[in-house]
Amino acid sequence: MTATLPAHVLIFPLPIQGHVNSMLKLAELLCLANLDITFVVSDFSHSRLLLHTTVESRFARYPGFQFQTISDGLPDDHPRAGERIMEIMPAIKNVTGPLFKKMMVAKECFATATRRPVTCIIADGVLSFAGDFAEEKGIPLIYFRTVSACSFWACFCMKELIEADEIPVKGNGMDLLVKSIPGMDGFLRRRDLPGFCRVDDINEPKLQIIKFESRQTPRAQAAIVNSFEDLEGPIISQIRAHIPRLYPIGPLHAHLQSRLAIRNIETISSSGSFWEEDRSCVDWLDVQPSKSVIYVSFGSITVVTRDQLLEFWYGLMVRDLMEVRKDEFLQRASDMAALARKSVGEGGSSYCNLDNMVAYIKSLIA
Repeated sequence: MTATLPAHVLIFPLPIQGHVNSMLKLAELLCLANLDITFVVSDFSHSRLLLHTTVESRFARYPGFQFQTISDGLPDDHPRAGERIMEIMPAIKNVTGPLFKKMMVAKECFATATRRPVTCIIADGVLSFAGDFAEEKGIPLIYFRTVSACSFWACFCMKELIEADEIPVKGNGMDLLVKSIPGMDGFLRRRDLPGFCRVDDINEPKLQIIKFESRQTPRAQAAIVNSFEDLEGPIISQIRAHIPRLYPIGPLHAHLQSRLAIRNIETISSSGSFWEEDRSCVDWLDVQPSKSVIYVSFGSITVVTRDQLLEFWYGLMVRDLMEVRKDEFLQRASDMAALARKSVGEGGSSYCNLDNMVAYIKSLIA
C-alpha cells in the first residue's frame, strides 16, 4: 500500500508573516505536483491565518495538504513584530526545537493509512534544529532561503566579513566597498549590508544567530531561493559552489499564478496579512489617476518612526532626480518584469528548476 502513496513533504517556516506566506506558495506549488504536504506552523501564525486570510478555502481543493501547529515559545501577549521580533529566535531554539522532535517521534513522522512517513523536510533556512532532526533520522533535508540570493550570500559570508574587520560597520566607512563577498566586491558598500551588521560588538546575538544559521545551509541535500537565474545569476553561481543542488524557483507569487493558469485553475484571491487590513484608503485610491500613486513596502515587521517616514516622503518628492531618470527606471522595471514572466513560464529557468526539484523529491521514494 505504501509503495503507491505519493511523496510526503514537511514544510516548516519561521513563524513570521513573510516567511510563512512565501512557503505557503511553495506548498501550493508542490500540491499541484501531487505531493502530500504537512505544513508546520506556530499556533499564533495559524490563528492569524484563519482569522484574516482565505487560507482554508485556498487549500481545501488540495486533499493532500494539512496543517500541524506547534508553539513558538513566546507568551500569547508578545507582539511578534517590530524591535522585539528577534526574540522569536531563542524561543524557537529552546522551546519549539524540542517540541518538534517530540511531535515527529510521537506522530511517527505523520504517517497514516493514506499517507507515508515524511519523505523529506523543507525547513526555513534559519531553523537549524530541523536539520539536526533530519540528520538524526536520516530524512533528506532541503533548506528554503526566503530572502534574495544576494542577501543570503551576504549572510553566508558573515564569517569572512568579520575576519576582514569589515563588520561591525562603524565610523565614517559606510561608503567603502565590501571586499569579502565574492561576486559583489565591485559594487556592494558597507551601508548596503543587512541592518544587523550595524552593531558595536561582533558578539551581538542577532549577528551571531544569522552568521551561525546561514553557514548551516550546506548541511542540506538541497536548497531553494525565491529568485531566478536572470535576476541574480552571478550570485546564484557563487552559492552553487557551496550548495550544488540549488533551486532558484522564484518569483514564487508569479510562478504559482503561472502554474494555476496553465492548468486552468482559478486563482483564489488571498491576503497574507496576519493582521486585519485597513481598507479605508481604497476609496481614495480608486479615484486617483492611473500611474499616479507610488506603493512603498517595508515588509511586515518593520517599525518606522514619524521622522523616518517623513524622510522617505521627502526623498520620493525630489522630482528633479526622478524626472531625469524616470524613463530609464520604467524601462528597467519593464525589462525585469518580462524576464520574471519568462522564468516562470513553461520552459523558463524557474519552471524547469521546480520540475527538477519535484523529480528529486519523488526519487527519494523510488
